[in-house]
Formats: sequence, structure tokens, C-alpha cells
Amino acid sequence: MAEDLNLKNSNTEIVTEDPRTWSLFKGLTEEEYIELASSVRILDFTRNQTVFRPGDSADRMYIVISGRMKITQLMPDGRPQILYIYNPGDFVGGLNILSGDQYLYLGETLEDSKIGQIGKNIFSEFALTRVDSLIEILAKSFDRIRWAESLISRLSASNAEIKVAGLLISLIDSYGIKKNDKIHLKLSINREEMGSYAGLTRETMTRKLNEFRNKGYIGFKGHRTIVIKDLPALRRIIYLV
Repeated sequence: MAEDLNLKNSNTEIVTEDPRTWSLFKGLTEEEYIELASSVRILDFTRNQTVFRPGDSADRMYIVISGRMKITQLMPDGRPQILYIYNPGDFVGGLNILSGDQYLYLGETLEDSKIGQIGKNIFSEFALTRVDSLIEILAKSFDRIRWAESLISRLSASNAEIKVAGLLISLIDSYGIKKNDKIHLKLSINREEMGSYAGLTRETMTRKLNEFRNKGYIGFKGHRTIVIKDLPALRRIIYLV
């Protein structure tokens, strides 16, 4: 069923505190890696801890080494809207540095996380001068554009079923682990955060998930794991086919 999916959590890429494992800085010399490592701050965060706030100066960027973080915007009605979820190997803030701008959104950890903090000068020296790094920045930017398009599509849908089905499919990128013919989503976001991501209340999200379970589309394993049993059914809901 899920053979066509590229599940991030099922690949063999390992991200550690060693900058040699960071895709943004491929191809440096040994001396450059040593200099880079000495200039990076490795920070430990607990769940729900703030990494940056709106208005913070974009004089540094961040690389997720372990754990996950969410990017949230406060909507006019006071409701928090999750925009992105970043996984190990993802970086945030590079484009802010390029524009000389401030951070516009709130960055918070979804679980205990280890995050590398890189200053503007170091980013400019080791990333902006290398073709491989620039290609990686462009690739990540394209991924985020697609992610934003998916988010807009979910939020603009008036049908709650479409929003929930679209959310479950989008979460496969961040949490999907393929086991036999099923996909396990071992989530670090709760039902309220899922609702925020889909533009629904917690109650509506919970109700629709239970309806999907009763129809055999998904199953629950404990409080945090959702098992996608029928991915084509979820896709049919989105595309109304």
C-alpha cells in the first residue's frame, strides 16, 4: 500500500552533533569541519520549550539534531496555527539571515530536542559560498513551499473529513514508519495540536479520528500512535474519487 512513499523515519541517514552529518555543510575540508564545530552551539531543549520568538533578530539559524520543533503563528482570533514541523536534519532561519529580517513566527520544541545554533557569520562563510549548500537551501525551500501549499489546501477546505485526511497524509513525512502494509505515526503532537494544524477544534479532530477508526481507515495504538491502515481511502477523501 505504501510502497510509493518516501518515509523520512525509515531512511538510514543519521544526524549527530558532528557537522559532518549535516546535509547543509557537505564537502568541507577537515580543517573547515573543525572550525565549524568549534563555532556551533549545541543546545538541549525540553518539550514545549521556546527556541525563538516573533521579533527575535535573525542573526542566527538552527539545525535540528534530534527531536522535533514546530513553527507556530498566532492568528487574529488568538488561535495558534501550526505552520511547519521540523525533523532531525532540518534547518530553520537561513532565509531570515539572507533577508536580514527578524523571526516572524514562534519556534517551540515538540519533544526533548538537541538543536545546533549557528551564527550569521559562520552561516555566510560555510554555506553561502558553496554550491552544494545553496542547492540544499533551495531544496529545503521548495519542500516548505509544497508543505505550505498543502497547509493552505487543508485550511481552505470546508469539509472536516478532507482536513483530517489531508493532515494524516502530511504527517507521514514527519512521523511515518512503515511496518508491513501499514504506516505507524508515533506522534509528538496531541489532539489539540493536530486540530491546530488542520484548522479544527480538538473536539472535531477527535470525533473525526474516531469515525475514521470505525470505518477501518486508521487504528490507535496507545495515546500517541495512529496506524494508517487504508491510505488509498484517505486519498480518496481528499480528491473525492
